[in-house]
Amino acid sequence: MAIALLAFILAPGLAWADDEEDKSYNEQVLDDLMYYKYSFEQGNLDTSALIDHLHEALNKLNKSDIQEGMREDIRQVVKLIAANMADLPANSVPVKATKTKLVITLGSKTLPDHFHNIIYKAEDLTGELTEIGLSDMVELLHNSMPRDVIGLKVPEDASRGSVQLSLSPISVDDFEGLEEYSLLVKDGGITFKIPLRILRSKDGGSSLTLSYKTVEPAPLFLPAADALKSAEYDIDIFWQKQDGSRDDKQTGQVVLTMPYRQDDSTDPDYLGVFTYNDTARDWTIVKGEFKASDQVDIPLTGPGKYAVLEYKKTFADIAGHWAEKDIVYMASKQIAQGLMENYFLPDNPVTRAQFAAMVLKTFGQSEVIPEKPTFIDVPSESEYFGAVEGAYRAGLIAGVDKTHFAPGLNITREEMAAMIARGLGSGVLASADQAGALEKLKNFKDYDNLSPWARQSMALCYQLGIIKGMPDQTIQPKANTSRAEATVMLRRVLDLLTAKETLPK
Repeated sequence: MAIALLAFILAPGLAWADDEEDKSYNEQVLDDLMYYKYSFEQGNLDTSALIDHLHEALNKLNKSDIQEGMREDIRQVVKLIAANMADLPANSVPVKATKTKLVITLGSKTLPDHFHNIIYKAEDLTGELTEIGLSDMVELLHNSMPRDVIGLKVPEDASRGSVQLSLSPISVDDFEGLEEYSLLVKDGGITFKIPLRILRSKDGGSSLTLSYKTVEPAPLFLPAADALKSAEYDIDIFWQKQDGSRDDKQTGQVVLTMPYRQDDSTDPDYLGVFTYNDTARDWTIVKGEFKASDQVDIPLTGPGKYAVLEYKKTFADIAGHWAEKDIVYMASKQIAQGLMENYFLPDNPVTRAQFAAMVLKTFGQSEVIPEKPTFIDVPSESEYFGAVEGAYRAGLIAGVDKTHFAPGLNITREEMAAMIARGLGSGVLASADQAGALEKLKNFKDYDNLSPWARQSMALCYQLGIIKGMPDQTIQPKANTSRAEATVMLRRVLDLLTAKETLPK
């Protein structure tokens, strides 16, 4: 037994002479292959090299003298290849470790070379494996073939406080086959998904730099003692230009997946992804998709400190109000804002500017700060300047004329319907039964008060249950709306968007 084990770890062709005489030609070929399997398991070979050695062995084998035990040896090698095809070999990625940082650098050809050396080579094994009766291994390779990701595992044993990943642009000449692929950077419980198409470059382009580390948030600045439901990650993401300068352009195509925790006392309705502003010492909600019971996907629109919080916002003047639950929910999503530090004033009328700010956030759009105001009555120093400009550029609002928005006017129900319909988009409008909805609207006593330009929008909102009729059989298109009513309507919109419900016909 000891002799057999020693022969197993010897290099190919160096087995003991007595053993060599007792073994068939095929057994000697497979002994060599098992040596390479052992070398791969010890980290001395990468997946591409193991595929090469398997190719060599399959070509050497006497196909008429293959025993089932030999097929089992080959199966073990194929299973190793299948399990490792999607991941970059560790020795192909330069890693520099210091006491405070782990720096990983991918060259412009690292990902294309891996794709061609692994994917294409593995596909070439199909005919040889089928020929020796291993169609089950052909199926395994086919099912294990990475269709859209290349994986990079961050070393776990390196001493580091933070990780920095640098990705060079990929030349269009090397990009063939990678159009739909992403790099999946895996580090413990978190992953970063980076679409390779953003690295495609005709002229060298900019390198993408991603740095991250965990930080300890100050308990004083948390909304509640037990609000934190994940680690807090400090993430810096930017493009390093060829001249060495930094470009913080949109990087939202890069997605962070991170774990979070919840217990029996956690209310999932109030979980959200937040970034922390050090200057303001406050948390701002950002887009996040809770895809599983313990994971959330976060598009990285820029640098920041990201964490999952259970955040519940309430006000002193809404206890027992008919819209209390919806106000708390929308305030916790930072869509509805109070008018004073601890007061919501739910029965006050909502203005056009206030509703523009709310509808902008409901549809996940961002404020915009242009150099020159669009409307002369919403100047740059206005509280709602960024919200109105953002809503205007997102196509959610229109002015009362070309140069005026009338931000302080109380908004009407038909104006709200128009803004909501614009946010839902032409696709929703086209798929709705407009004719049927309009016929239903005609049953209201005050249908004739509805402006012609608002009829389709009001019909859509009525059909979707966003705006409802009154007990006296009126729709009240010209009536002003309270802050509570506006909040409830936008809660219905948000629920529709979140649940992706099928539109009623």
